[in-house]
Order: sequence, then structure tokens, then C-alpha cells
Amino acid sequence: MPIDDLVKVLNNEGVIVIPTDTVYGISCSINSDKGIKKINKAKKRDVPKPFNILVSDKEMLKEYVTSLSPLEEKLINKYTPSKVTFLLKKNSKISDLVTASSPLVGIRVPDREDLRGLIKKLGLPIVSTSANVTGSEVVSDLDELDAEFFSQIDKTYYEGKMNTTASTIIKVEDEKIIFLREGEMANLIKKEFKDYLK
Repeated sequence: MPIDDLVKVLNNEGVIVIPTDTVYGISCSINSDKGIKKINKAKKRDVPKPFNILVSDKEMLKEYVTSLSPLEEKLINKYTPSKVTFLLKKNSKISDLVTASSPLVGIRVPDREDLRGLIKKLGLPIVSTSANVTGSEVVSDLDELDAEFFSQIDKTYYEGKMNTTASTIIKVEDEKIIFLREGEMANLIKKEFKDYLK
């Protein structure tokens, strides 16, 4: 992954398409309202939808949330980096544009070293959503996307066809785990945290 080139684009409020640890993602810097609007346009979103954010490590994660419960802390320590997205209470560093006005934000430390390196070099989280048009299937290959989609993209890093496995999304309520999306990590979490399931 050409980290320096991609960081330069992100610093200029650009939008990138890159392979993540799950699927091809479309991203911009967390502070780029312009980038978020371009992503929404590429995905043909009529109404705002919340973005997940990707962070380089647990320390960066903690900078963008209000507080963590004991169980959230335990889960984050156990499953970062990995294909687990945590739905947590955001703080004022994250604009409502990122979360579509929700007080919660999905955060993941990706299980891919070069991607964590990119975020670390940028010094900020990146927003992330699957590189596809809203309402259509997640693509395994960028060849499935049309020129109109790419008209909003400033730089693409292509790595060939990908295995399209979405992340597992969990949130904690009353110190119990709720699964919002069951990805490949779901069964492991259920096994290792069986006493904490809702």
C-alpha cells in the first residue's frame, strides 16, 4: 500500500478506495466534511447514514469515545486489532456528519498492518464504508463499479479480487453483548464471552 501517497490525498480532503481487512473500503479523513459528502455522492445516498471509523490502535480509539465500561474495555483489549467493530459512545471530536447525528460510532482497529500504518501516519482516524452503491451487494472486485462511482474518488489502491467478509459489529448494554452484525468473529466471541450474552 503506497502509504505516503494515500496520506497526501487524505490530508487534502481527498477520498480513497483501499483494501481493508474485510472488504474494499471508501475512506476520507475523519475531519473532512468535503470528503464525507463526496463519499455519500459516490454511494448515491439519499439520506445520511453513519460511517464506521478505523483507528490505528487502542490509544487512538480511546481519544474519540466518552468512556468505556469494564466489559467494553475487556472486549477491546481482547479483539483489537481484529475484524470486530465496536459501537461506542462518541465524544465531541467526531462530528454528527460522521455518525448521521447518532451519539454512537462504530470503531475498529483493523487487522491489517499497512492500514494501521496509514492511519498512524495520518495521525487521525479515517471514516470507512464499503466501496459500493447503497442498496447493492458488496463488491469483491472494483471492476464491478462504474465510472460514475470513481468520478468521486481521488486515489484507488487496487489489490485484485477480495474475500468479502464484513466485520462483526457488537455493542454493550447493561454489561451484556449485543450482536448488530455477525461476521466471522461472532462465534468466537460467543464462545469466549458466553456469560455476557444478552
